Formats: sequence, structure tokens, C-alpha cells
Amino acid sequence: MTNEQRQFTAQSQTFPVILVRKKVKNINLHVRSDGTLYISAPARVPWEYIEDFLQKKTDFIVRAMDEMAERKRKFPMLTLSDGDTLYLAGQPYKLDVRLGLQNSIRRSGQTVFMELADDTLVMKQKLYHKLLQSLGKKLFPASLSRMQPLFDGLALPDPVLKQRVMRSRWGSCMPLKGIVTMNTYLAIMPEEIIDHVMLHELCHFLQPNHSRHFYDAMTIRMPDWKARRQAMTKYLPYCV
Repeated sequence: MTNEQRQFTAQSQTFPVILVRKKVKNINLHVRSDGTLYISAPARVPWEYIEDFLQKKTDFIVRAMDEMAERKRKFPMLTLSDGDTLYLAGQPYKLDVRLGLQNSIRRSGQTVFMELADDTLVMKQKLYHKLLQSLGKKLFPASLSRMQPLFDGLALPDPVLKQRVMRSRWGSCMPLKGIVTMNTYLAIMPEEIIDHVMLHELCHFLQPNHSRHFYDAMTIRMPDWKARRQAMTKYLPYCV
């Protein structure tokens, strides 16, 4: 697998492109929240062919960028400044940032206290992620316990549960290795949203793809999964 950095220009706009060449049959496009076009493509497909593919997708790309800009206008990204509101497990918390002798973060009541010896955004994010990871260690196993009974009688493996901060997906499943990885940012969200992602990944043990059969398996077990997925939008500005 190799990565290339490119640029694509359309309608007087230039978009940064990350091109990942790997063992896939088709060209796949994902518009990231930072305005980057993330593309996976077969190793031997020339850039000119990919560029032609993007030209045909121009309306989709511009529309996706406009929608993200509108979301950012309505829901400004979290800056982790004193007085900001955070969300943990779907509940609001007030952030109290103070300079101190160490770098630490803790919760007390409905307040998150962040002490900074290194007053930088990088350190703030590091502490924020640490808090979310700690919370995820409780939330994700609890979600797995709620979702597993929906597969009774199907000999589903008891997966190894992992988490990490991810920018382009909410979770992943490795059926052959029995591993489910949850995005640490899900700890921001209420349990019904976490359950939606957990169910999605568990369904990959039945269907290791996104075919109609996969989504049928989702709908049978969680008829409102689309509404839960839509509810994630509110929390996107807090994924920093």
C-alpha cells in the first residue's frame, strides 16, 4: 500500500488529495471534514484516469464541501478553551482550564478540570483524548454487552475490543482476527449512538462487506439505525 499527495482543481477550487493505492477493485472517494479528498484506488490505475473520475464527481464534491462549511458555521469546532462546553457520553460538561505545575485532566460533577504546564493546543488535545480513552474503556465494553444478545444462536465470536482516535471512520472490524476497534471520539456520544456503531461492526462478522444483506442484518436488529447515525452530526464539532 502506497500513499500519494496530489491536488485536484474544479470550479475554480483546488482540493488536496490523499491517494492510497491498495488491493481494491474500484476507485473509492471519501470527502474528509478537513476538506481533503481521500481516494483509494488499484495500484495500476493512472492518475489521469482518477482525475477523470473526480471530474465526474465534481458536483458531489462541491456539495459535500458546502454542507461541511454549513455545519461548521452552525456548530463551530471545539477549541478546548476555558469555558467551552464538552460532551461526555452525550452529557454536557463545562471545561475549566487553568495554568499549573503539571498537565492533567479530571472530571468533577458537571465540570472537566484541565491543568496545563504546557499551554498548547497539542497538549490540550492530548489530555482531552486521554479523558475520552478512559471513558471509552467503560462505555465500549458496556455497549458490546448490550449488542451481543442480538446475535444469539449465530455463534458470533467474542471479539477483542480495541479503541483509537480515528479521523475517517467510526469503527472497524477484522472478522478473521476477531477484532473490533471503536473510534475513541464515540465516548463523546450517548450510548444509543455507540450501540449503533457497535452493532455495525458486529454485523461484519455476518457480512464482511456493505451489501444489501449487511444492511438487512442491521435493520432487523436496530430498525432506527439511520436515525442514530444522523444524530452523530451534533457531536462532530467535538471530535478534535
